[in-house]
Amino acid sequence: MIYRFRAGIYTEGGRAFIKIPFNVWEEAGIKGNIPCRVSILGLSFECKLIPKGNGNYFVPITKKTLSALEPAEEYEIEMEPIETLSRINHDSPYSKEHPIRKIDCIETIPIQAGFCGHCCVAMLAGVSLSDVVMLMGKGHASWSKILEALDYYGISYAPKAVYTKGGSCQLPLCCIVNNDNSFILWYKGSFYGVTDVDPKKTISYIEIFVAGQ
Repeated sequence: MIYRFRAGIYTEGGRAFIKIPFNVWEEAGIKGNIPCRVSILGLSFECKLIPKGNGNYFVPITKKTLSALEPAEEYEIEMEPIETLSRINHDSPYSKEHPIRKIDCIETIPIQAGFCGHCCVAMLAGVSLSDVVMLMGKGHASWSKILEALDYYGISYAPKAVYTKGGSCQLPLCCIVNNDNSFILWYKGSFYGVTDVDPKKTISYIEIFVAGQ
């Protein structure tokens, strides 16, 4: 449900907020850490509401959004509670029906320290590593961040990871492997971007669906 109200912007401790002028618990029937989609003057963004107790919540305003507003004005605001923030796959031009490409070959990108997950996504999507870093951000990628990036590019994958715990396994045609807490891409019988992989250090993998499957 979309809630509409008028409110102004106020700042506190160098940050900007909008105070929601009704009891969210009573009006929306939800409590806790509430993700929302908010629209002000045609500017749309996602955020988590900041609880202030007893059903009172604030909307945090980013510097980018604040730069387009006048703090002294009141604005018509639309707020819609959502199940979860869409994060990096928000507003993707791709989908599972229309992915960025059909995976029928892989061009090697050497795995770089701290960017192993990014490199796997870049090879699967057929884009540059710098493009994926811009999408995912810097720093070691988790499984959840990798899957969000695959969703962004419309790349299909198995619903669950397989945990091998160091045991022997038959890898599928294509998958991302967590080997010794590093992510490696496997495709048609070969690892890409690295050499000297010890199979006994494989922790888990998730299958990637490629052309012909």
